[in-house]
Amino acid sequence: MKKILFSSFILLSSIGFGQQLKPEQLVGFWKLKDAGFYEDGKKISKDFDNCRLLRNFTIWGNSYAIYNYTEGSDGNCIPTEPRLTYWRIVENRIQFYIDDYIHQEEVVKINADNTITFETYLKEKVVDKDKFFEKIANTISYQILEKQN
Repeated sequence: MKKILFSSFILLSSIGFGQQLKPEQLVGFWKLKDAGFYEDGKKISKDFDNCRLLRNFTIWGNSYAIYNYTEGSDGNCIPTEPRLTYWRIVENRIQFYIDDYIHQEEVVKINADNTITFETYLKEKVVDKDKFFEKIANTISYQILEKQN
């Protein structure tokens, strides 16, 4: 029963509950609020300190986006090189890309509380004889991003 519910959840997530994305819903400066993954249909939130919570996306209306990724722990934050890409909407997803290479593709959910959720987009389920690898490859992660004014 749990597998059926989880599969239904993934299917509904992958079609975005019929939601039509519009560029103006995504344009802005988005700061990480929460992140984690789904296990057995339940949301498992990762522990984040203030450094990791500095991660953010800047999405412009001219099709450019910058992702800023910060590592480290409180008092020792290490920013990485910002990643500049183009972005586009494809059905219920956002793709961050350069030329023909897609760096990141996420299912997007618009939330009522001025946040958006990015969830891992899996084109098809990975099947492998290494069941641990298969589980990792098929894990759906999420990032909840809050729009900054």
